[in-house]
Amino acid sequence: MSVKYTTPAQHKSNLRNVYGTFSIEGMTISKDTRSNLDRIGNGQASYQQVVNELRAKYAKKG
Repeated sequence: MSVKYTTPAQHKSNLRNVYGTFSIEGMTISKDTRSNLDRIGNGQASYQQVVNELRAKYAKKG
């Protein structure tokens, strides 16, 4: 699997789109979610890595 990197401008645009979509639904984005989106956007983590981390985190709470 190849990792797709985005430019800072594209990442900012993507975040605006996510915020807008959540706002339309009357929702907000948590600091943890923002952090995960930043990690994915700047190549520190893949989408799948974040999903796996979240699954592990919430499996412990259950």
